[in-house]
Amino acid sequence: MSAALPAPDAPKYESQKRGRPWPGGFVRLARGREVFVIERRIGNGARKKIALDVRTEREALAELALFERDPASYRTRKQQQQERASVAAGIRLDAETLTEFSEDARAKVERGELSEGHVRHTLQPYLRAWGAALGGREMRAVTLAELNAMLDGWPTARHKRIVALKAFTAWARKTGRLARKDDPTLDLAVPAATPRPVEARAFTAEKVAAFYSALRDYTFSPGHGEDAPEGAPRVTVDLQPIRDVFVIRAKCGMHGTEIERLARGEGTIRVIQNEGEIAGTLVFPHKRGGEHVVSVDAQALAAAQRLQAAGRAPDRVATSRAVARVIERNPDLRGFALEKMRHTFITLGAAGRVVTARAGGVPVELLSQVAGHTSTATTRRHYLGAHVPPMVVLPLQLVNEDDPKIPAKKGGAK
Repeated sequence: MSAALPAPDAPKYESQKRGRPWPGGFVRLARGREVFVIERRIGNGARKKIALDVRTEREALAELALFERDPASYRTRKQQQQERASVAAGIRLDAETLTEFSEDARAKVERGELSEGHVRHTLQPYLRAWGAALGGREMRAVTLAELNAMLDGWPTARHKRIVALKAFTAWARKTGRLARKDDPTLDLAVPAATPRPVEARAFTAEKVAAFYSALRDYTFSPGHGEDAPEGAPRVTVDLQPIRDVFVIRAKCGMHGTEIERLARGEGTIRVIQNEGEIAGTLVFPHKRGGEHVVSVDAQALAAAQRLQAAGRAPDRVATSRAVARVIERNPDLRGFALEKMRHTFITLGAAGRVVTARAGGVPVELLSQVAGHTSTATTRRHYLGAHVPPMVVLPLQLVNEDDPKIPAKKGGAK
């Protein structure tokens, strides 16, 4: 018995899952109806698929033209209707909306687009203050003059308060819940940050070395603390992971979030032989996309390897507790903070020296020029996985009695 032939007007599909092609992508069947899908690669190389809410190919081609004119801001008809409905409903800086905003911010932290410190210490606390000041009012009903009056009533942190509120309204516009013409913060000027003296942003090599030396393991007795009576059971607190983060921050100038991603395995640690002082490279995702490569010495390499073997960097609470403990026992180190180590790295780097790989090793900017790339981002994204860039050696010695011994390097300098 022969199989039944399809109806003459039935659409012919190359694949049951994908559907037949059309100039914008493919057409699939859904509940007996054809659904036109735009399929394109966007700027970062990712493949984007958008199901259109149209009936005919002629309508689909019109939507395709709108998409290709501005892929980033394109919205389907259904999305536009939903956004208009959201704008009509308005938006308030209340607890529920702040929770939604915070979830979006945390997603950006995971992608490396924001730092956890910025979310925790700037966005969340100051938005809560704005929410209390606005009293649940709808944002379209708030004027620029009222916002400035509220700011004048707060004696401190004008810059951070404005940054936090503008971040919230930018998110509200992006999600279609606040029209640009109704945003009272667009003309709210962010004051220029007051430059701080170098000593307020960076530490001397002596202070960095002294703090690292004081970051020692310690023991305590549960229920008694560190001054427990003799014979009480004691627990050892191993601060090696915190010292490892310290080493990478001090010697490489890396952000805390970059170290966290590297520790989670979102990067590559490469051991290098016969390159003198350069013991390896750390390749990790850059917060603006692509990869960043840093050459490191044996101490920083060992620190990175331990963190990645553990699968995570120490959490902020444990780190803050360890820093506070050192400062409590060493008043001369008061004011020390790991967050300032990047400024310290750049400041001390002015008095440092540059070490290149024996086989060569030139700055990425020069490689980009020779390759004819219009941006160093292209060079970093496609060619730097095996690159050994120059290493900046600071006038800094980090020594701690509790550090494990670094094995002698094979093929070192002759």
